[in-house]
Amino acid sequence: MLSFSKERISVIYSIPIVGDPEPMSDQSLTFNNVENRKEEQQNLQLAFLKVRSLLSLKRELVRVFPIISLAAIIIILVLYYCSSPVLTVFYVGGSVDISNQTYTSDLADPDSPTFILQAEATRNYLAELYESSILGKYYMKTVVSAFSEKPHGVRVYYWSTFLAPEDIYSSLKESTTFKQRQFDRKHVPQTLNSSAEALFFEDDLDVITTELFASGSGEFDVAVKSAISFDLYARPGNNRTLSLINPKKSFYQWRLRVPQNHVVRLIVITMNGATTGNCVSYRLSAYDFLLPLQNKIITRWCGPPMAWNLPMMRLTSSSNVMLVTFSLDRTRENSMLKAYFQAIPKIACGGRLTSWNGSLSSPYYPSYYPPNIECNWIIKAPRPGYKLSLNILVIQIQEKSPGSRHCDKDWLEIEGIRHCRPVAESSKPREYGFSVSINFHSDEVVTHKGFYIEFRAFSHLDPCPKQFKCIDGSSCIPLKNQCDGWKDCADGSDERDCGCSPEELNCGSGKCRMQSRICNGGDCKDSSDESDCSDEKKQSRKRLCVVECGRSQVKKNRIVGGEDAKSGKWPWQASLQIGMHGHVCGASIIAKKWLISAAHCFQDTDLLRYSLPSVWTAHIGMRFITKNNHPLLIKSVRRIIVHPRYDRYISDYDIALLELESPLFFNDLVHPICLPSNPKVFSTGTFCYVTGWGSQKENGDLARVLQEAKVKIISQSVCNKLYDDSITSRMMCAGNLGGGVDACQGDSGGPLACLGRGNRWYLAGIVSWGEGCARRSRPGVYTKVTELYDWIDEQIN
Repeated sequence: MLSFSKERISVIYSIPIVGDPEPMSDQSLTFNNVENRKEEQQNLQLAFLKVRSLLSLKRELVRVFPIISLAAIIIILVLYYCSSPVLTVFYVGGSVDISNQTYTSDLADPDSPTFILQAEATRNYLAELYESSILGKYYMKTVVSAFSEKPHGVRVYYWSTFLAPEDIYSSLKESTTFKQRQFDRKHVPQTLNSSAEALFFEDDLDVITTELFASGSGEFDVAVKSAISFDLYARPGNNRTLSLINPKKSFYQWRLRVPQNHVVRLIVITMNGATTGNCVSYRLSAYDFLLPLQNKIITRWCGPPMAWNLPMMRLTSSSNVMLVTFSLDRTRENSMLKAYFQAIPKIACGGRLTSWNGSLSSPYYPSYYPPNIECNWIIKAPRPGYKLSLNILVIQIQEKSPGSRHCDKDWLEIEGIRHCRPVAESSKPREYGFSVSINFHSDEVVTHKGFYIEFRAFSHLDPCPKQFKCIDGSSCIPLKNQCDGWKDCADGSDERDCGCSPEELNCGSGKCRMQSRICNGGDCKDSSDESDCSDEKKQSRKRLCVVECGRSQVKKNRIVGGEDAKSGKWPWQASLQIGMHGHVCGASIIAKKWLISAAHCFQDTDLLRYSLPSVWTAHIGMRFITKNNHPLLIKSVRRIIVHPRYDRYISDYDIALLELESPLFFNDLVHPICLPSNPKVFSTGTFCYVTGWGSQKENGDLARVLQEAKVKIISQSVCNKLYDDSITSRMMCAGNLGGGVDACQGDSGGPLACLGRGNRWYLAGIVSWGEGCARRSRPGVYTKVTELYDWIDEQIN
């Protein structure tokens, strides 16, 4: 800036204008001559112009200064926040145990005063707990979601929200299980449960929501609140159902509870609408907790639907609670979930066994074993000098961690050797000493079906003590299985020299008589063939029926493991078809205008109303179901009568009658099967035949030719054990426990025919359901006709 003397400045500021100045008085002038005066005026004008330029520059600087200041502030703020820690929202879920308080039904209702009061007390307790720890300054809120019963108290389930720097979250995440005790500066009451998990998400990634609910929502609490919730309680002997048909929401959850000293068993019957691997938009998850914590998950399923293979899955909790979550894409149609749960007594595992032979399995097998269990067994041979042979038939447990050299999650340990993968066939039977130590361990997450072991005692001098030794030396079988009509030995030696075939009667003295000679005058010396002939339909000691039924024109001769049936061998077999869909279910002729089938064949879906008689046609007298093959008869259906007590969730009372529009005329290819009225007519071990055009292998195509398979009736007690007490008195099992022979998809509603009195065929069962097709220890389940004979008679007559 230019600097002027005071004198000169005062002079300048005395100049009113820059143009030609007015004449001044002589007293005000200080210059000596006119030339000097002119020169001085020119200098003053030049100085004034310079000052005006400087003032203009100053005004420009004042105008741009705010912009420069704002830019500087922005730069400072950016530098400040870039150096600040990144904040992360994360959640802690867990439980608090309250002693000396009784659980009541009010605690299952979030709107009840009891729930609200106890939830508030829990929130206050947790807020105080957090404030006394390093988490206090990051704590935001707590939500109490549920209560459950526990010994001598109540358990509260909650999740808390935090906003903290990334490094704080990382320190929590480093521990596999976050324990709040680690972050408390003062004493923590012993009522605080140590089971908790730190979860987080970034707004852009939505990790927590994806993990928990497979949705696109942006907030964890929004996802939880948007779920449709159900609280269900089951008492022992009482099944409670979970059912969704075309749900309108994306998230559903069920909080399942049972009494103390019981565990939850969940049976999933069917799930429709899923595609293989589609875990993002369609998922069923089960947790061993009442919060969806990943360190409490039992299983997660998002595979393809199964229609005939029932049940799909059986899960077991380790305590008296279980959470089930179901998420789906609402744009998909025909979504469906069917399941039920029950309370079963909590059992202890492990112990000492001394036996010549037997079996051992994981808890609740074949249901999924519970999480967090430890079982120890010691098996001993009955006598010194004998050894034990173990055969691991099934082992389906959680495999080891990637990169781990040893089983580190779940394992079956036999004499110090851990197994967590299927055992090769060649190494299954293994020999041990006089005693064997077995340990089974499961961690807190992800369970499977478990294991099943058979064992027997032996010595090289006596390889099959108190058992039958197969001639080829391949195995030993119980003595009761010898000559029971079923080949248990691979070489069939257990059924040699046994006398009677399934079509013959054993008189009891080793003699065999044809079934056709029963009640015709006495053929057995002990008269056992005439012991139950009090029938009003027999004449002159020869049993004759007023209405001829159950006659096959073929004297002797695929369903899974079966073979093609000869023409006319099963003249009561019918195929129920729907237009372009073709064969759907089987049926049996029982009268001129009546067919009998399974109720589950006639349940409506959004795509088709299967309950309408007009959509069905009955194809009768046929052996092939190809398009170019024409049946002997095609009949329209007049009406369908489904048993009023049919339970689609557990397949109880799975029976239906179809009345035809016009009567049938019987011949060699069209003939009715007899209906048994005596519930004891078909005993355990009886051989029967199941027929149909169903798949010849699991998930296979329908058979072109009518198939037949020989199966054996299995006792009700054995069947209930195999299917976790799911078999009612209206059901029966038949098949081969070793697998390989069974009914399958497409055989539903077809007959289980057994040869009875007078060489007639009787309808013992109706194909109903099963797990898979021809699987080991998974026989087919049939509707027991004798239990429903009166209902059938009422409808027809």
